[in-house]
Amino acid sequence: MLYENIKKILNEREISFDETEHYDSQSCDDSKRFRDEAWLDWIGSKNIVFHAKWKYYLVTTIWNKEIKARKFKKEFGTKDIRFAYQEEITTLLWATIWSIPPFGFQNKSIKIFVDKEIFNHEYFMFNPWIGTKTIRLKTTDLMEIYKALENEIKIFDFSLEEASFESLNK
Repeated sequence: MLYENIKKILNEREISFDETEHYDSQSCDDSKRFRDEAWLDWIGSKNIVFHAKWKYYLVTTIWNKEIKARKFKKEFGTKDIRFAYQEEITTLLWATIWSIPPFGFQNKSIKIFVDKEIFNHEYFMFNPWIGTKTIRLKTTDLMEIYKALENEIKIFDFSLEEASFESLNK
């Protein structure tokens, strides 16, 4: 269902994208190996679900970037933050840990945090819930998708001494 919803969002907005099939990806490193073979100009995704104070947050960043939960403690309202378990991700998003897409969920209450650095690149790639598929689209189109979503979207920037968060659509 997630894959179909992603394709629906892309088609309804007439967003041009590339899609390819490949061997099953079980990690960001697996995805990188394939993407290096298929496309030269790319930036891959890492999508993480955090649990904090009985709420869940999706964080989308670049495939090789380390995300420190402590940098979100002010935004999440607690320093007690952990990675969501697979069972929680399945219930919330109908996704699996290795194939969490950056958008397309039926769950409109999960807040989405997007790394500002993504938009410094021309293309962005992600698994659309299916570990054997990759979609590549322009980051300008990704921004337009985020602006149109019902989910609350925040753009974060960790390049500064103090983390910054900017609301995109609420």
